Amino acid sequence: MTEPTSLLPPAWVHKRDGRQAAFEADKICRALFAATESLGRPDAFLARELTDGIVHFLTAELDGAAPTTAQIAETVVKVVRELGQPALAQAFAAGAERKDVERAEVPPEEVGALLSGKELREVVRECVREYSLQTVFARDVVAAQADGLLTLTGLETPEDLAGCGAQRPAAGGWMEALVDARALAGEVAAVEGLEYALEAAAPEKRDVEGLARDLELGRRATGLSVVVNLNVARPPSWADELAAGPLFVAQRRSADLQRLAAHGDALLQTLIGACSVRVDWHLCERDFEPEWRERLVRAARWATHGAMAFVFDRPRRPIALAEGMDRKHPAVLLSVGLHLVRLLDQPGVRHDSALFLQKVGSLARLALSAGVQKRDFLRSVAAGRPALTRGFLLDRARLVAVPIGLEEVVQAFTGASISDAGGTDMARRIVERLREVLHTEGLARRLHVKLDSPVGGWQPSMGSVGLSAWNPTATVKNQLKAAGTLHAIAESGTASVCVPSEAPPTAEQIADWLQWAWQQTDLVRLRWGHALAADRQLTLEMKGGG
Repeated sequence: MTEPTSLLPPAWVHKRDGRQAAFEADKICRALFAATESLGRPDAFLARELTDGIVHFLTAELDGAAPTTAQIAETVVKVVRELGQPALAQAFAAGAERKDVERAEVPPEEVGALLSGKELREVVRECVREYSLQTVFARDVVAAQADGLLTLTGLETPEDLAGCGAQRPAAGGWMEALVDARALAGEVAAVEGLEYALEAAAPEKRDVEGLARDLELGRRATGLSVVVNLNVARPPSWADELAAGPLFVAQRRSADLQRLAAHGDALLQTLIGACSVRVDWHLCERDFEPEWRERLVRAARWATHGAMAFVFDRPRRPIALAEGMDRKHPAVLLSVGLHLVRLLDQPGVRHDSALFLQKVGSLARLALSAGVQKRDFLRSVAAGRPALTRGFLLDRARLVAVPIGLEEVVQAFTGASISDAGGTDMARRIVERLREVLHTEGLARRLHVKLDSPVGGWQPSMGSVGLSAWNPTATVKNQLKAAGTLHAIAESGTASVCVPSEAPPTAEQIADWLQWAWQQTDLVRLRWGHALAADRQLTLEMKGGG
């Protein structure tokens, strides 16, 4: 049984001095976490769960009225005691609540031990990460990461967005565009419209290799992960502005489409062969028509040879530019990993799927708290970085919530894989619960949230993250169908599909699977991988080398 969401929590609270302020459940959570610390048993997840119960009780009891701070404190003590935590209720009542405090300084001898034997780059990286944990996020969220419940990303670039779209440069080249993107984002830049840029250039300046070299130089100079979107169904807005001629009218002539297609093919081959960028190859209805079949097969041939994904540009759906990014939301605020498997360690959960789903809501709210805290921190530094707020970029940026261990949880409850009929339903219920909490309560906090895979360089083994049905023993179609079910619920996602290593599929087979996925599923993005390659990657991660 999941928590009802028909009633909204209080919007305001009456302060002791007569002021009215916005109600923030996170303040209750932080106060309870501080109380657990005072008892010597810091527990971020318990604080979040208790907060959820308190907010539910307040919502039902007040029926829309604004509580006073005294009412809230009284309710906290009562609910916490009734939920079986009398010592914690007493600690809270006795004044254990405290504001975020500075952490104790590290003694000089410990500083020496910390720096001993480490390269300067590693020391700087660790210092910046610690700064992020102390300055950007509250202690309960940091404790949730330390407990293995969350993975907070972007700690090395605290004053940056996680990702943003690279704008076509008015002058200069795409290297300059990536440098501009790095002024905003610390992890990933999404590029689109390269075919249109080539077509708009004079014939003698259509240099595919030079453009690829420009992107690679920009990637190296900025350290960003770069996602290049090719074969997109609809041109970016700047392409329409470049030319109002026949190439860009709604009904393009066949010859014009052929030229754009040729540019895309040349870019795909050059980028996969010469650059360390990821190519997202977009597909629409036209790409599955018989006259375009040979081109689809050529694209499929590259699918298992480089960093490449296929994106389905479906009608009435936004154009996906990278995980969490589209043209309306061209930036990612933060990626947060939600370690679902850790919830199985909670008392009574392993044999109670309803209780697990309830706890999933609390885990999702911890991720929301991290997103709000990151946004608040960026707003605090935006005065010195006006580009962050230009065009409401920060307000439109999304939080990307990344489910981790979905396959393992489904197997624990059902004994089946997500790609099996018995496991798909459980996976669907988990994703529905995550989306319900993240979407509804994200909107209440004016925070846009998407379920997806990680954005940027944080990439655990292919089968363990995101909305996938990775299973080396399942057929490709079963994996595609199950992942499509999850993508339909989330309206987003990146499916990692496992193909047999001992008998790699042909380009024709991959093209057939892509056409089947277009017609029979709601997949948003997919990438192909081999079971052996994924096993090697997981081994590297366990050894700390990946």
